[in-house]
Amino acid sequence: MIQELKKTPFYNIHVNLGAKMVDFAGFSMPVQYDSIIKEHEAVRSKAGVFDVSHMGEFLLEGEDVVDFLQYVMINDLNLLEPSKGQYSCMCYDNGTVVDDLVYYEENPNRFRMIVNAGNVEKDYQWLNEHIGNRDVKITNLSSERSRLAFQGPKSDEYLQPLMDVDLNSVNRFYFARGNLNNTPIFIARTGYTGESGFELSFDNAFAEKIWSDLIQTGASPAGLGARDSLRLEATYSLYGHEINDSITPVEAGLFWLVKPKEGIDYIGKKILLEQKTHGTERIIVGLNLLERGIIRENFKIFKENVEIGYVTSGGYSPTLKKTIALGLIKKQYKEVGTKLEIQVRNKNLKGIVVSTPFFRNV
Repeated sequence: MIQELKKTPFYNIHVNLGAKMVDFAGFSMPVQYDSIIKEHEAVRSKAGVFDVSHMGEFLLEGEDVVDFLQYVMINDLNLLEPSKGQYSCMCYDNGTVVDDLVYYEENPNRFRMIVNAGNVEKDYQWLNEHIGNRDVKITNLSSERSRLAFQGPKSDEYLQPLMDVDLNSVNRFYFARGNLNNTPIFIARTGYTGESGFELSFDNAFAEKIWSDLIQTGASPAGLGARDSLRLEATYSLYGHEINDSITPVEAGLFWLVKPKEGIDYIGKKILLEQKTHGTERIIVGLNLLERGIIRENFKIFKENVEIGYVTSGGYSPTLKKTIALGLIKKQYKEVGTKLEIQVRNKNLKGIVVSTPFFRNV
């Protein structure tokens, strides 16, 4: 039996705009409206609006929320304060990743968490299974609230006239509650494009109004295709690609997330600190082709005809005007400048390890 795809509150808007809709994590989502390259360039030059309502949103409440999150997250919540968010991973005992996510401290007893679309049920179950005797209640708000990402160098300029909050006072990874044209929203200076910008969360009832208000600023609708090329240029990990249940954050280059948290035990701590100290047998690196071609995920990587790894993400970079990729390879080949081969359509093309991020703007 084929399960019907879920729809976000913006589905009809996407269809009416002529978007190409695809199955993404069980949702019918826009991969592009007109051109992925044009949407990508719009976000790099001015601003774009992304529907990210397929992602999950949890509310965690209780006197032991901080203690609980210290146990299930690898980052250190002592670095937080009210109105601040933090990027982190939840890991299994062996150090591989349950999910990567962002949580925001509204107060020490109340946190808002945004998780990946394909992991909502898994994450909700994982979190609840590890509460133990702690005073923690988790509410899944995913289907009740809509989420939009408003990203690009002109995002502040476009958005400020609509807001009753001074956006200059909202620093990177901080959030505020305010009104957008008299509509209540949760707004955070976060995003996954490598640009300045915001992520907004609000009740479903306001979805169409807020979309319309944002588009009228001059921002362009942007789909999943541009979202992926933007995050790849910025070298942001994507769950299911650079991190998953067989890749650790240290292997993915996210070693900076792994904190010692003296006196605090957390899931995966022992092996992750060991990897951070002594290194891993494989590591994610940046890749370019030295010949014409496009690198895609799962393409095999070779050194002198010996397989040494595989591509985790790859594609054309509209900003750099060339193919870029990330690959998980044996550590002895990780140095920038190392020549290797990438199998593209049964032909080995010359490639090279390059420094990352490919693009940096924030």
